[in-house]
Order: sequence, then C-alpha cells, then structure tokens
Amino acid sequence: MKQILKFALCAAICASAASAKITTIEPTLESIEKYDQIVDIRTPGEWQETGVIKDAKLVTLVNDKDVFLANLKDAGIDTSKPFALICRSGRRSMAAARLIDNEKMDITNLDGGMSGLMSKGYKTAPYDVQ
Repeated sequence: MKQILKFALCAAICASAASAKITTIEPTLESIEKYDQIVDIRTPGEWQETGVIKDAKLVTLVNDKDVFLANLKDAGIDTSKPFALICRSGRRSMAAARLIDNEKMDITNLDGGMSGLMSKGYKTAPYDVQ
C-alpha cells in the first residue's frame, strides 16, 4: 500500500511539473488592459450577439489539441508569450487551457468570461464578419 501511495504521489508531482502555468482571474476593465494577447474562443454567433474585446484574436475552440494550436498560431498568437483565454463564462476557456496544457505556456483563464466582463460595464467592439 505504501508503494502505491508513493507511486501516486510521484505521478502527481511529475504531471504538475509538465503542466502549463494556468492562472485564473476574474476579468475586469483593468485586467483586460494588461494582456497583449487575448483569445476569444467563443463561436461567431456569440461574437455577433455581444461584440468582442477590441484587438482580441477570435479563434473558436475545437476539441483537437493540434488543430486548436495551429488555429492559435494562424491567428497570430505567440504561445511562448503569456496569453489570456476568454469565453462566455470561463468554463470553455479553462477547458481550452487544459487542452493545450504545456509547461512552456503561460495561460490565463478569464473566469466569468464575457458575461462577467460586460456586467462590469465593458463596452465591446462590434464583430466584423470577414
């Protein structure tokens, strides 16, 4: 039994060492200003409905790590630098952070999402369908 506990502890330590630095914060007017790279992972319908954060990159979440990472790169996100993910409520953005989990990344999940940010008075930019 002791060996099983030691193995489980070792596995947990190793797994955490290979994880990204994922921070969760509540989005505020001030916190949005701090990020050079914000990725809005909602759908085009959601962007159309509420508008978007000015200068955010719009990359809909797909449940395939390689495809999602390629889409981030195509959108101009440098994953070697800190970036923030936002969705409607914060659940999808946390799922996205976990999907691309990598020890070389510094990811912030904006928990509360666009709903929380807009409830604080944030004025979105119109979504420009391209």
